[in-house]
Amino acid sequence: MFVVSSKAQQKYRCEFFDTTISIITESLVRDIASKNNLSSKQTRQFLEQQKTRPAYRYQLRLVRAAEDQTIISLDKRSIRGNHIIQTVGNVTLEPIDSMLYKNFDSILYKNDEIFNEAPTLSGFSDKPWDRRKREYRGTGKKILILGYQCDEFINIDSTFYMWVTEKLPGYINPGIRTNNVKGAVLGFKYIEKTGTTTKSMLVKLEKVL
Repeated sequence: MFVVSSKAQQKYRCEFFDTTISIITESLVRDIASKNNLSSKQTRQFLEQQKTRPAYRYQLRLVRAAEDQTIISLDKRSIRGNHIIQTVGNVTLEPIDSMLYKNFDSILYKNDEIFNEAPTLSGFSDKPWDRRKREYRGTGKKILILGYQCDEFINIDSTFYMWVTEKLPGYINPGIRTNNVKGAVLGFKYIEKTGTTTKSMLVKLEKVL
């Protein structure tokens, strides 16, 4: 009984490496160009520029995982990127900053719900996100992350992927509601309609005594 109880109460310290690449979609660029009477040459130049120099950002996502709660934080010191201000003709377009959670420092993952930071006693909101949860299906593909074989899952509109293992407890999570999928999330990829792609992968996992 003692062994089972100790395993259930195990805590972990994790690091996820996030990569965000922002590419403004061709349809959006052409729409802006049309509204601002820009030439087809200017539009083509901008589209070519994006292929060679897309806006990107790298950062570490720090996770303190425990059975009662998991706290996810961004390491501000780790943020790197070009964040180039791009121009189509005389119209300035700044890279889209995605990261799923706009400008968050920390969020709380508990009982498969997400709670934002708030000026409360706990430091987080008492109410979880009111967004609808995604439904996932398995793709049959597998990926190895830090020695753990993970199953790949995708949501119904093919914009969100996640890689999950049942060899670790489900409270190991980078801030993703898993809904109908069980297990620890060791990575995910989110493709936005804007053309921005965010990918996060587990790079460090330590047990905390």
